[in-house]
Amino acid sequence: MAGAQQVYSALAVLGEGGPFANSEPFSKSSRVQAFNAIGEALQAGDLARAQASFATLTGNQSNSSTSEKATIVSLTGPQPSSAAADNASSIYQQLRAYRQQRLADLAQLGQALQSGDLAGAQSAFDALTALGQTGPNKNGQVFSRADRAQDFQAIGQALQSGDLAGAQSAFANLSGTFGKQSYQAQTAISAYSS
Repeated sequence: MAGAQQVYSALAVLGEGGPFANSEPFSKSSRVQAFNAIGEALQAGDLARAQASFATLTGNQSNSSTSEKATIVSLTGPQPSSAAADNASSIYQQLRAYRQQRLADLAQLGQALQSGDLAGAQSAFDALTALGQTGPNKNGQVFSRADRAQDFQAIGQALQSGDLAGAQSAFANLSGTFGKQSYQAQTAISAYSS
């Protein structure tokens, strides 16, 4: 179960920085639904439901055109070289560390906005901006998704002009973009709305 959750998170990260408009690891809505169902089942600890959802996901892939087929990796077959495995693990660890720090900083931003602490919110916003400069996204953006980047910029503009209500509204919009594929993110920033 822990391994499945780790791989699910890695796929969610991959989707967030990937080429699809919906920031999911799959472009077809049926695959996105099956993928999200896997995440919900894993979150609930329901291995049987996760397996059934995975069967749905891979069944959808077998019906697709040749150009869109995905390869299902066999965990019992030959494994990649140690150097390749270490490199992939290192990249995954870096992405995971980035996302965890981003979630912590988002939670801090949400708490500062909720309490009306403009200086604290500005500090958290600056920390997120600095994190983006060292992160995996293009042009040093904190978020790869356009809607999230736009909401984040709206928070910054509102903070610059001292508009607490505007910053709170933009943060609510941003937090609303974290869907099922990013349950941890939604949980981490839910402190703002509670």
